Amino acid sequence: MKRKTVMQKALVLLLVVAMVAGFTSIAFGQDRAGGQTITMAMVAAWDNLIPFDTTSSYSDVVLDLIFDKLVYLKQDGTYEPRLAESWEMSEDNKVLTVKLNENAKWHDGEPVTADDVVFTTKIYGSPTVAAVRQNNVNPFAGFREDDDSIQVEALDEHTVAFTLAQPTNIDFLFFTKFRDIYIIPQHLLGHLPLENIRESDYWKSPIGSGPAIYESQISGERMEFTANKDYHLKSPSWDRFVLRVVATPNLLSGLMNNEIDVLAGNIGSLQLSDWDMAQQQPNLVTNSTTTVGYQYMAINTAQDYLTPRVRQAINMAINREAIVAGLLRGEGEAAFGPFSKEHLYHNDVVNVGFNPEEAKRILKEEGWDSSRELVFSVPTGNTVRELAAVIIQQNLQDIGIRTRIVSADFATHLNRVREGNYDLGLIGSGGSPDPSEAVINFKPDHINNFAQLSDWSIYNTGAAGEQAFSFEDRKLHYDKYQELLVEQVPFSFLYFENNLFAHNTRVGNINDNQDYSQLNRDVWNWTIVK
Repeated sequence: MKRKTVMQKALVLLLVVAMVAGFTSIAFGQDRAGGQTITMAMVAAWDNLIPFDTTSSYSDVVLDLIFDKLVYLKQDGTYEPRLAESWEMSEDNKVLTVKLNENAKWHDGEPVTADDVVFTTKIYGSPTVAAVRQNNVNPFAGFREDDDSIQVEALDEHTVAFTLAQPTNIDFLFFTKFRDIYIIPQHLLGHLPLENIRESDYWKSPIGSGPAIYESQISGERMEFTANKDYHLKSPSWDRFVLRVVATPNLLSGLMNNEIDVLAGNIGSLQLSDWDMAQQQPNLVTNSTTTVGYQYMAINTAQDYLTPRVRQAINMAINREAIVAGLLRGEGEAAFGPFSKEHLYHNDVVNVGFNPEEAKRILKEEGWDSSRELVFSVPTGNTVRELAAVIIQQNLQDIGIRTRIVSADFATHLNRVREGNYDLGLIGSGGSPDPSEAVINFKPDHINNFAQLSDWSIYNTGAAGEQAFSFEDRKLHYDKYQELLVEQVPFSFLYFENNLFAHNTRVGNINDNQDYSQLNRDVWNWTIVK
C-alpha cells in the first residue's frame, strides 16, 4: 500500500513537471502543438470585449486583433485599406461609398458583407442600445431618430453607402469616427432584440474577422488567440498570439528573458530608467519615436471653487519643462494643448508657459481658500504619469493649493472622473493627426466629458472645424478652439511622451510603432525570424 502511494506521488510529480515544461515552452515562443507564438505586453487590462461599449485604449488592443475596421490609420495622416478595399466621397461631401474586400470572412467561415457594416452602424447609433461609442456615427443622417433610421445602405453584397447629415470632411470621418468602429457579425447577433444584445454569450468568446481568433483569457492578466490563417490581407506566419498585462517596471526583464516578444507601443512603453539598458541588449530592437499622444490633467469645472481664473492659475503653475527634462530625460515635449509644436494645427497662442508668481496673484484675486484640499485622482500602471502627479502636487503646493493624491487602477479612476467625484485627474490620449480627435471630450452630454463642462463653446468651435474642408478653413476654427481651451482650461495639458519601444529580434517586419497611437497594429505582417 505504501509503495503504491509513493508511485502515485511520483506520477503526479512527473505530470506537474511536464505541465511546467509545456508552459515554459509557450513563454519562449513555442506552443503545445509545436507552432510559433508571439507574446505582446501592455501595462493595464481591457475592460470588456464589446466594441461599442468601451473607450479604453487597452480594450482597443484586443478588439483590433479580433475585429476589423474599415481602414488602417497612419500617424502621417494617410490611411490604407483594411476591411475596406476602396472608398469615394461624393462631390457634395454628403455620401461616402465604401467597397469591401470580397475575400474577408468571419472566423466561422461566413463571408463579411455590406449587411454586417450596416448592422454595426445601426447598433452604434441605436437609441435602444445607447452605446458608449454612439457618437462615432453621429455625422450620419438619421442618427438617434430611431433604431432603424440611420442612413447607411448596402448597395450590393460588398458596397456600403453612408449618407451624412451635412457635408463632412473625409479625413475627419476616418481618423475620428471610423477609428473606433469595429465591424460585428449580423449573422450571429442580428436575431437578438436590441435591448438584449449586451447579454449574449457571444461576447464571452467573440467571433470577428480580424487577424487573431479569440481562444481564452485570464481576466486582467492575459488573453490568448490563434492565427486567422484565412485573414483577407495576409495569412499570419505565426500560429498563436498572447496578450499579457505586465507592469511597466517588469517590461524590460520580460523582453530580456524572452518572455515578451513585443511591446504594445503607446500603452506598453518602457520606463525611462530602463531605456539605456534596453539599448544595450543584443536580443532587442529599440526605437524612441515622437507621438501625437499626450497626457493631460482634467479639471472638474462643475466645482464652484475651481473657477476659470483658478483653473488658469493651475495651468500656469505646472512646470512641464521640469517633467520633460527630469522624468522623461528629454524624450518628449511640453504640452500646452492637444497638438505638439510639429502638428499642422498647432497654435502658438496656447503656450502659456510656467509662471508661478502670476498664478499666485490670480489666486489672491480669486480669494482662494488655502486650507481647501483638492482630490487629485491618479491611475496606476504608468510610472512616469504617477511621478508627474507628485511634481504637479508640489507645483500646486508652491502657489498655495493643497492636493491629496488618490490612486486607483485605470478602470476605477476612469469611473471616478466620469462621475465627477474628483477635482483634478490625470488621463492620457492617443492623439491623432486629425485635429478633431479630442473635440468630443468637451461635449457636455458625452460620457467622456471628464471636465464636467456645461459650456458648449469649446465643443461647438471644434465641431465647426470638423465640417470645414480646406486646411485654411479648418485651421481658423481649430486656432479658436485652442484659444478657448487656454481661456476655460477644462484640461491642463502636460506633455507629449516619446514612445520607448522595443521588440525581440526573433520577431520581424514590425512597422514603425508610431501608428500604434491610431489604435491599430498590423500583426498579420509580423514574422518570427528565429
